[in-house]
Amino acid sequence: MRCLPAHHFTVAKARAWRASIDDDPSYQRAADAWTLAQRQRFIDSLLNGFDVPKIYLHDLRGQHPTKVYAVVDGKQRLTAIWAYLDGGFPLADDFRISAAPGGEITPDAVMPAGPLRFAQLDPAWQQRLLQTYLSVVLIRDATEADIDELFARLNDGTPLTDAERRNAIAGDMSALVREVATSPALAANLSFPDGRGAYRDMAAAILALESATSDGPDGEADLSAAGLDAFVRANRRLEAGRPRALLDASERRLQAVRGALDAGAPALTDVPSALAALRAAGIRGATAVQGGDLIPQRR
Repeated sequence: MRCLPAHHFTVAKARAWRASIDDDPSYQRAADAWTLAQRQRFIDSLLNGFDVPKIYLHDLRGQHPTKVYAVVDGKQRLTAIWAYLDGGFPLADDFRISAAPGGEITPDAVMPAGPLRFAQLDPAWQQRLLQTYLSVVLIRDATEADIDELFARLNDGTPLTDAERRNAIAGDMSALVREVATSPALAANLSFPDGRGAYRDMAAAILALESATSDGPDGEADLSAAGLDAFVRANRRLEAGRPRALLDASERRLQAVRGALDAGAPALTDVPSALAALRAAGIRGATAVQGGDLIPQRR
């Protein structure tokens, strides 16, 4: 793996290459989107010439049919740039230029002020923003393991939850976890919010239970953080048909949980109660719900 600085990577280039940048690769941290105030402050920093954190892009040239780069770190910064240039939000009401602009900005150019959108800026200031250089690092000759390691090192200063760290593991199982985590059936069964990847934790547990059930009692599944990490890593590549089978089995398990809740079981208000319910729903073999009872299904 090599990490090299990208020369002459401006805001204008980030805009021009937008369609060729994959901002949601499998290893991208699934963090909440920035608030409006955070996006406004970032654009404020660019217009005022403040230094901003590096953006890390995986160089995919020759490896992907349509994408040139994939975002490893810096997704929120790039999406803030794209949104502001597209008129998606204005400068903050209290925005101001904090020092003499210098350079190509002439005295007759109208200074930016809140709450102007990009199209409302003086043309000279539009050009100033577009010509602003971004600190971009290109990652070349990297394996999936290299990307995982780099991602972890970049986030050493910001503690990740187990689900966020696990989401950075590339591969088929990680993709399945994200699919189950966003299913309406999962949200319908849980009475606690999806804070910092809580639903991805539940999805990983469901898939681990179903994977173990195919070979023996699902009580053998290790649902600890380390166990789920190992499970996702060990299943980076799944044989044809396996993802669909696990998704179907996960859906049946969630139906079993729903049946128990409808029959008067306590609401699932936290992670421990949800894990217990998921285990309880795992009658040997796949299950379905009929009239509130758990009915073992023949394979």
